[in-house]
Amino acid sequence: MTLRTTCVGSWPIPFGLRPELKRYYAGEIDDRAADDLLAKAARISMDEMIACGVDQIMGGEVWGPDFVHHVPPRLSGLETIQPRDTSKGYEGIGRYRIIGDVSAPNGTGHALGYRREQRVEPRLNKAAVPSPLTMTLGMERDPRLEEQLPNYVAIVREEVRDMINAGASEIQLDAPSEATALVNGTATATELIENLVAPFDDTPGVVRTIHFCLGDISRRAGTEVQNLSSLLPLLQILDGHVDRVHLECTHRGQWHDRRLLSEIPDSIEIIAGIADVKEKPQSVQALSERIGSLLEVIEEKRLLLSTSCGCGRVPHDEAIRLLRNLVKAAHGE
Repeated sequence: MTLRTTCVGSWPIPFGLRPELKRYYAGEIDDRAADDLLAKAARISMDEMIACGVDQIMGGEVWGPDFVHHVPPRLSGLETIQPRDTSKGYEGIGRYRIIGDVSAPNGTGHALGYRREQRVEPRLNKAAVPSPLTMTLGMERDPRLEEQLPNYVAIVREEVRDMINAGASEIQLDAPSEATALVNGTATATELIENLVAPFDDTPGVVRTIHFCLGDISRRAGTEVQNLSSLLPLLQILDGHVDRVHLECTHRGQWHDRRLLSEIPDSIEIIAGIADVKEKPQSVQALSERIGSLLEVIEEKRLLLSTSCGCGRVPHDEAIRLLRNLVKAAHGE
């Protein structure tokens, strides 16, 4: 038995390039000047994923290792209330105020990153960008948020179009805000679906994927409520809108709910995130046992395997071992 394996997106930044990369993250070097540096970092990251044996690599997101937090400073129409402070975990999330129509005159960096990564690795065919609602992290209570959500949809849609034009055959929307809203009961599936899937409008022939996780800052979830049952109503009405969903399956409540995966529409493939990025790397045997349990619920042809979230917050050696063990388990070793 050999099951397909894929990645979520982020990868630990190359240690030897860290001092130079930190200058870019601090805004001391612009996109153009940093292009060669970022290409070199992406090459190292993708080579490590390839060496792990994963079937479908991603670019590593070395240009934005702090997930969505690099986006607000690139947007127009926002005012910073509290700058991002990575040393403070969730308490250090950047806070912003909407002061005008939100736009991304130079993009969010996601399509630019994919173009750079694809240039150095032609096999790269999967690109990722946060969902429109996730783009609004740090301004959840802003009175103008609902008014400006269509502009966020337009921003994400433009990134998706740019990625497709660059050759991406699979686009992944990262949607932790939608997942946490559902489990916390602050939004319903019908309230979320329109803005969530709108960036996929008019994308024929492209594999449309959504990654639902419950947040990951400092290897900690964004909510204590952790299950799959709350996500099921949204997963069911995604029929016809997406081709794959990536679900964390590592929190205790999520694993307890795994039989609900059989209630996801047959048209949707399931990427099961069974290798936990928030813990020490699981053994091949432990991962194999999880695969066996999943195959009792999901047909082999619909199942792909991955880490629970991106590996960007995982220590470098642990990320390699985590992904390598997952590949071995997927290959029945």
